Amino acid sequence: MPSWNIHAAHVERLLRESEPAELGIRDVNVFLFGNFAPDVYVGYLVGDVSHTLRYCDTHVTAPHSIPLPGAREFWDDYLAPGILEGGVDDLTLGVWCHLVADHTYNALVRAFNAAHDIPAGTTTRIRKQKDFARFGRLLAPSLRVEATPALLEACERFGPYEICPEDARKAVAAAAHLLDPATEDGVSGAAEELDVGPAECAADGYLLLTRAFLEAAFNAADAQIRAGLTRYVAEMEAAGFDPSSPAPIRPPKRKDLVEGPPPAILLADDPEAASYEGRK
Repeated sequence: MPSWNIHAAHVERLLRESEPAELGIRDVNVFLFGNFAPDVYVGYLVGDVSHTLRYCDTHVTAPHSIPLPGAREFWDDYLAPGILEGGVDDLTLGVWCHLVADHTYNALVRAFNAAHDIPAGTTTRIRKQKDFARFGRLLAPSLRVEATPALLEACERFGPYEICPEDARKAVAAAAHLLDPATEDGVSGAAEELDVGPAECAADGYLLLTRAFLEAAFNAADAQIRAGLTRYVAEMEAAGFDPSSPAPIRPPKRKDLVEGPPPAILLADDPEAASYEGRK
């Protein structure tokens, strides 16, 4: 999955090339956090949240080695009904953008690996994540998120599942660390696994991919995100609503998700302690 630097860089590009209102964005800070939110409870990037959720639940996908998050399904479940009721909040809009980005990058990496006969597995995952981290640092986004009252309220009301206020604050702190240019990449795995050499197809100092590939993926994801936000605004206006008006507060639409242990247990050295199925 793209690093938070990449997700932040996508938001920064959107705001650089368009006015927020043109994309249905009212609170940039809440929207930015939404672009991180699906990763809050996965257990790898925010290390001290109260519990974990399965990646396949937070990203609306099936557990594969390179999963394809369900941006379309999330749109159908949360954005489409919301459009007919006066719109969705900026957190929900940002979450959809996160899923689009993850889907786009992962689909392109899948195709890249198939074209170069690269097998799935731990080494490929680590190479991919290290390449994403390197590319994200080169993008050097300057946006930072803050734990404002509006953000914490949106987290509590988030449709698919609640993001507890204390966990939201911890995610904001994690974002400040991860977006710091001096931060090392946070790829998970055993120490002996993390020391991998580059694949034969790698170039430009990357371990699996190339800078040209990542730049093309960045442009492709930007186009998909921008098209979706433009569509959201157009459909809001067609339904007779002002996209810049506050979204109505509605009851959350939540499923009975399986909660796992906190990340300290999930990432323990003991294989039995760390075997929680939510890692998938």
